[in-house]
Amino acid sequence: MAAILLAGFSIPGTAPGETAPPVSAAPREAPATSAPLLTIGTALRLAIARNPELQNTADSFLSARWNERAVRSTFLPQFTPFFAFEKNDETGRRTDTYGLLVSEQFLFGTALEAQAVIDRQPEAVEEEPYVGDFRLTLRQPLLRGADPAVTAEPLRLAKRSTSAQSRAVEIARRRTVLLVYQAYLGVARQQEALQLANDRVEKARELTTFSRARFSAGSVSRLDVLRAEQQEASTVVARNDAENALEDFRDLLRRTAGLVENEAFSIAMPVELPVEEPDIEAALEERMSRRPEAVEARDQVGDAEFAVRIAKSLELPSVDGFLRYEASGAGRSAGDALHPRNPALVFGLSSQYGLNNTVLHARRRQAEIDLGVRKRNFDVLADDFAREVRRAYRRLDALRRNHEIAEENERVAELQAEVARLRFEKGLSDNFNVVDAENLLNSARLLELDSRVSILLARLECLYSSGRLDVHPFLNLP
Repeated sequence: MAAILLAGFSIPGTAPGETAPPVSAAPREAPATSAPLLTIGTALRLAIARNPELQNTADSFLSARWNERAVRSTFLPQFTPFFAFEKNDETGRRTDTYGLLVSEQFLFGTALEAQAVIDRQPEAVEEEPYVGDFRLTLRQPLLRGADPAVTAEPLRLAKRSTSAQSRAVEIARRRTVLLVYQAYLGVARQQEALQLANDRVEKARELTTFSRARFSAGSVSRLDVLRAEQQEASTVVARNDAENALEDFRDLLRRTAGLVENEAFSIAMPVELPVEEPDIEAALEERMSRRPEAVEARDQVGDAEFAVRIAKSLELPSVDGFLRYEASGAGRSAGDALHPRNPALVFGLSSQYGLNNTVLHARRRQAEIDLGVRKRNFDVLADDFAREVRRAYRRLDALRRNHEIAEENERVAELQAEVARLRFEKGLSDNFNVVDAENLLNSARLLELDSRVSILLARLECLYSSGRLDVHPFLNLP
């Protein structure tokens, strides 16, 4: 009967006997997908291995480690062999000089230098053409630089750079987990939203068809047909927006996981996390010991304390003590010249102190000011992290309560939509209640979907803010 009525139905702008043009194109069938499944565990492992920002951070860590090795090598014994020759154009005499320099700077400030030099002058001294000079010097700063922290500061800074970059890698890994989950759940959310949009389009078309049939039968007004057509058009627009948003999230997931820019994949909505978030009291208590950012800020306070300590040491007058052993040798061969003669032991002090020490004093004051700033920033960071933890847990609690409301609201909306459709089909009302109920049902379903996805993201935020977001359990996900 509906088909017969539709055949004779016409609207303004159509010739008699013609059917009304459809509001939109026929629904597109979802293509049969053969794309491989990309699980959340696979996406996380790919992101840890391929994410470009994470790779850049890891390279910075490797660079810091090599720099630390280079600085550490300066505190090992340094061997420097050398050779030189000099020829006098007037006399034609040639002097060959070769030898070995050995030095070592100890971390506690003492420096040791050894030198063995042999000069060969065959034309100048025929009896003993080889002359040796040997020195062994031990130096120790007594005032300025006597603090071992001054000498060891380059190595300490190199170690600090390595540890800072190591924490930067850990922070980047944790943030990558967050980004992958956000993109992955975004894809999952938009897939479900697209499915809801497709269902709405189908129901809107059914409502339009039924409304036209009822209008042809004279049981509803022209307004019902127009309302149904407008509802159908709005559902098609919503579906187009959902498709576009889905592709955006797919591109975001490809970018975050380091996939090829057009790689095809399918996903499976995760329903749980591999770890549970701690209670809020434990999260607040452990936030400054588990967050890499907090540990780094505490070490920066230590850096400032070392800077003050070194600046105070450098303000002192320079007084260095040295103990030197000297000897010389000569002979017809280099072996004879290696036997020391006339040994001597020399002890002395050297000192210097500039009359204008404004620069050194200014450096100490700047170091003290910087120490105060870093301590203040650390205290502010502790308060900020506490607020971040409380905010994350408040949001999680609100989302869980909202999800309970959303589930109940969805059940009520489904019942309301079913009743409205039955009343319209039996001719007890127009389609206004159907359109309104369908819109309310779609909003309720989207609210339930958003709250379900948001709960997982909020739990991740609780783990991150409390410092409990350990990457390894997530990488072990299937």
